[in-house]
Amino acid sequence: MFQFNYRNHLKKISDQILRLFPLIFILFGVFFVYRFIFFWAFSGPIEATFSDIAKGFLLGVRYDSATIIYGLSIPILLLFFGLLIPSSYYLFIINIFSKIWMTIILCVFLLFFGVDFYFYEFFQDHLNIIFFNIFEDDTKAVIYSIFKNYPAFWILLALLLFSIGLYKLLGKIFYENKISLMSNNKSIGVIIFSFFIFIIMGRASFGMFPINMMDAAYTSNAFLNKLAPNPIFTFEKAIEARIEQKNAKPFWRIHNFNNRIKDALSITSEVFLGLENDKGINSIDQFFRETQEKKVLASNPPHVIIIMMEGFGSWILDYDSEEFQISCGVSNWIDSSLYFDHFIQSGFGSIQNLTSTVLSTPSIPNIIPISQQKYSVIPFQSALAKNFQEEGYETTFVYGGKLSWQRLGDFIPNQGFDNVYGEGDMPGDTPKTDWGVYDEYLFDFVHEKLLQSNSPQFILFFTTTNHPPFDLPSDFNSPPLKISQSLQEMIRGNEDLAQKRFAAYQYANCYLNQFLDNVYTNSNLQNTLTAVTADHNLQGIRNYYEKDLIHQFRVPFFILGPNEIIGEPKIISDFGSHVDISPTITELVLSKVKYLSFGKNLLSKINRPIVNQNGIIFDLENVFYYNYLNLYDKGLYKWIDENRWNLNRVKSNQIKKNKLELMTAYYSATSYYYENEWINYSKSISFERD
Repeated sequence: MFQFNYRNHLKKISDQILRLFPLIFILFGVFFVYRFIFFWAFSGPIEATFSDIAKGFLLGVRYDSATIIYGLSIPILLLFFGLLIPSSYYLFIINIFSKIWMTIILCVFLLFFGVDFYFYEFFQDHLNIIFFNIFEDDTKAVIYSIFKNYPAFWILLALLLFSIGLYKLLGKIFYENKISLMSNNKSIGVIIFSFFIFIIMGRASFGMFPINMMDAAYTSNAFLNKLAPNPIFTFEKAIEARIEQKNAKPFWRIHNFNNRIKDALSITSEVFLGLENDKGINSIDQFFRETQEKKVLASNPPHVIIIMMEGFGSWILDYDSEEFQISCGVSNWIDSSLYFDHFIQSGFGSIQNLTSTVLSTPSIPNIIPISQQKYSVIPFQSALAKNFQEEGYETTFVYGGKLSWQRLGDFIPNQGFDNVYGEGDMPGDTPKTDWGVYDEYLFDFVHEKLLQSNSPQFILFFTTTNHPPFDLPSDFNSPPLKISQSLQEMIRGNEDLAQKRFAAYQYANCYLNQFLDNVYTNSNLQNTLTAVTADHNLQGIRNYYEKDLIHQFRVPFFILGPNEIIGEPKIISDFGSHVDISPTITELVLSKVKYLSFGKNLLSKINRPIVNQNGIIFDLENVFYYNYLNLYDKGLYKWIDENRWNLNRVKSNQIKKNKLELMTAYYSATSYYYENEWINYSKSISFERD
């Protein structure tokens, strides 16, 4: 009868463990190649010594070490677990499993490298929590856009073919020796030594804690701090953050204003809103303001239109010319407007900036969109449309896409809108993309609504065509769009895709230009105030370096209307954000109206700092960045020109501390407001039921 030889079994396990080390060294090489490609593609004109760059690559080895061991963890654990299982079939089974497992893991690694490369190209960061927006967005449309604009099919096909070859190659590593020549003592030594090596590699640290994202900040250069962490490591941290985000307490509860919310309210009132109160602020109600009396506007109220353009970034407008007519005439309207050239997007995505405009609240870091939370059912006191609804305006929201996107159909009707329209409310044969009807039909829809109106209209509408996959109607006759040498040098990545993106940007502008022309050449519509902005910047075309950080978040905001309402055209260079649209429009148009807002009137000559959801505060002197998710990541910058376009990184722990205190107070006050509104809403519902 066959007898199991445990010593031979032990030797075979040690043989198999030894064969893992060549695979580990190969993986280190693969990770190094990706990091080198990443550095070559995105570093740009970097101000750093060779020593600092080398440290980034060496630090990357530590992150790779932890990632590689986690990838190999199942085969490793099975091998060590095999020490307790006296079976001659065990190694045969786990070798088959390990080949399948490692084929999948290595293909996933390569896939993540590709996804991370394009993700960084678009968001200027490694895979992070923003990735999960795909599941809150129109997922089907996102996936279609990816396959339309990127070689996703060929990448997946290549991975499939690669996996077949990889499985066979892994057979050179995962196999069972018939006879092991290793001595018994040596095999035990290999197992013990390897056990400790794997633990050290998994921790990638000799300190108390294993390597984490805080270790990445080894220099003052923001890009180099992103060099070491690999995309698999950052994505794993994004998963952790996503789980925490879903179960997170309100922002003000988990930051340093938990026990002093009145301080947060006072700081917000004084620093961000410019309200004076010697006794301090005890309640959100003290944020209410009242507009000046405007008898003429009260007797002859103008139509008010707010247009949110998809991907309508600012920096590309600087290249507008006869040969590159990217603005398609919109630049002429900007010249005739109140133009805010230092206007910063409040959030990092479309829904965040839309809700910031609708509610006049800043976008808070590390929370899922308000429209996706319990707060979506609340009729907020700060809702912009409510101010106009109460003054006799017919209020309308129009979105070119599906109202199911980000649950707009549930959220928007609660915010003072009489009418809410989406692509489903337009004729079924209206030409469209996966994201919504073409902009020309959306503009026509709104124009027709204005023409048929018998009362003053407040309309907020949001376009969709300038969005991946950037499909345009076949009959669109594009004006010249020849890329200049200077712009060509700025573009990174696929130039054909960049050209396609410019064409979609131009298309949207052409129909914005036509809409404005239709409004202001019609004698019945000339008493109209129109505010135009973007949901976010034009992303994925160029790199943004520390010195021009403002251009990563800068979007247009301009106001058109009769001179008796807006005055003479001019450029205003004070900082503003989506949260400021509501008080600015309300103060311009409505007479003797009380309103609640977390923003400031951009025409009040009260220059106040503004914040961005990425954890950035902009003011006249400095820009401070603080990553509330990865607390290590922070930076202080000073404007180096009086026009505030370029920055230099500086050091001042006191300024950092002050800026962080201000920014955290502002977010905390907003978070407290949301929770307070929820409590009041819940009480009102309970009262109605009783």
